[in-house]
Amino acid sequence: MVKIFIAHSKDDAWLINHIASLISSINVEPYLARLKDPTPLPLPQKILREIKASAAMFVFLTHNVADNKNTRDTVNWEISQAYALKKPVYVFREKGVEVPLMISQITVYCTYDPFNEDSLKEMSEKTEKIASALKESEDKAKLAGLLLLVLLFFGSKKE
Repeated sequence: MVKIFIAHSKDDAWLINHIASLISSINVEPYLARLKDPTPLPLPQKILREIKASAAMFVFLTHNVADNKNTRDTVNWEISQAYALKKPVYVFREKGVEVPLMISQITVYCTYDPFNEDSLKEMSEKTEKIASALKESEDKAKLAGLLLLVLLFFGSKKE
């Protein structure tokens, strides 16, 4: 199953839970990092493992991220790790939140207005479209791999 790492603030649960539910409905697994987790790994190691296992990263750059130094630093670190691993990073920026220079140079981003229903709907549709494309791409890769195995298996049989 395709997994998408979602970088966010815990204070944006109203938005993040909606997005996670939306992409789950198309059989894409959202990964939401939690500070309190029973996994017996240090937080950076756990987050890095999940970024590696993800097909892409969705970043929700909101006032709650920008205004909290710890959250902002964590999200910036997550983005830099995804970039280093050559994972696509999609930033969904809340209107009025400044995009840091380095993030604007390495990511694709769109802006939405959290107080405008049409804008939220459009942003939600974009997240679903991207997640669906990632899933389709992985499904095609799995099918190609399966076809290759079948060809190798039947091609190696001599009568």
